[in-house]
Amino acid sequence: MTVYSFCPKLIKEELKNVKLLNKGKNQDINLYRSLWVDWIENFAGCENKKEWAICNGIHEALTHQCAHVHKHFDQFYYFNTDYKFYYSILEPYKNFCISPKDINAIKPNSYVLVSQPNHEGGMTSWFKDLINHSEKNNCKIFLDCAFFGTTLDKLDTSLDVFDAVAFSLSKNFLMAGFRAGIVFADSLPQTLTLPIGPHYSYNYFNTTAVEVAKTILPKFPATYITEVAKPIQETYCKENSLKPADIWMWAFDSKGEKICITDFIRDSIEQQL
Repeated sequence: MTVYSFCPKLIKEELKNVKLLNKGKNQDINLYRSLWVDWIENFAGCENKKEWAICNGIHEALTHQCAHVHKHFDQFYYFNTDYKFYYSILEPYKNFCISPKDINAIKPNSYVLVSQPNHEGGMTSWFKDLINHSEKNNCKIFLDCAFFGTTLDKLDTSLDVFDAVAFSLSKNFLMAGFRAGIVFADSLPQTLTLPIGPHYSYNYFNTTAVEVAKTILPKFPATYITEVAKPIQETYCKENSLKPADIWMWAFDSKGEKICITDFIRDSIEQQL
């Protein structure tokens, strides 16, 4: 089931003022990181890792980081309730798609891709079990926070078991085309870190994504839509015999099937933003 947000009118108006630059500056890079650190306050902790990088959405961070670490791990895992593109990203490597109920089957020295909140509709009940199992079995987790801000949850992302933690503007504000993302880790590949380093005069990066983030992040918190959307979602679900998911865009019908309700409630949300 596809889940999608929308780009509010006020954000669209701000995007009209974004400058298109053919060359960035070191100051832009530093500001980008600072703004993201403030924006991810509810998922704080990962910003204290040793390295960080601008990434073209979380996809680029996943692709490069998996290539960076694959020689150090015996296999990769992802979950059948999670992001479908993980299969494509992991296709070059030994990988297994498992059910969340089979977490204990994850072998030692494995690397796990997982998103939180995720496609089950929010923060999953089994996430703590995954963390515990990984810590006991020398496994590492790539934490994909693409849905960050679409719920009101908080999470400590400082744990050592998180090899890398990544965020983007793609899903929250429906801004995937700008490819504005960031990743934090103790060890990142040079393919991600060199573009924001002195080797390329600090400017071999996606300047449009940086300018978009500089415009949007200071003015619109991660929960900008969600704080307004949750009561509207809950009312809509009550009126239509649905169960609201933690992610405001989703609901569950009487059979437990996921339904994206964005089109039905977006006008009401927009009126209150």
